[in-house]
Amino acid sequence: MVGAIMTRMFIIAFAIIVAGAAQAAAPEFDMDHFCADFAKNRQGGDLGGMAKAVCLISEESTKALVDKAWDHVSTQNKEACLKSAGQSYVGLATCLSSVQAK
Repeated sequence: MVGAIMTRMFIIAFAIIVAGAAQAAAPEFDMDHFCADFAKNRQGGDLGGMAKAVCLISEESTKALVDKAWDHVSTQNKEACLKSAGQSYVGLATCLSSVQAK
């Protein structure tokens, strides 16, 4: 009897822990592809490599901010921001910041 009660309590506690950890993760964008397109569209010639490198640094550092903010935004706002972000963490962070400020 006590064993069955303890088992049920363990299962309930485990389910609560798993449910809390099961929040949706922020999206994964292909930063290398995005930044290659960014540099190509800027037609920087010899500076194209530098433009891509700066873009990658910006995207990587901004991804950390997006990861932290993601769970604090409503599903509706997440969807709207994903549509407007254009596969860019900088664009996504800008949108998330604007919807959180409201």
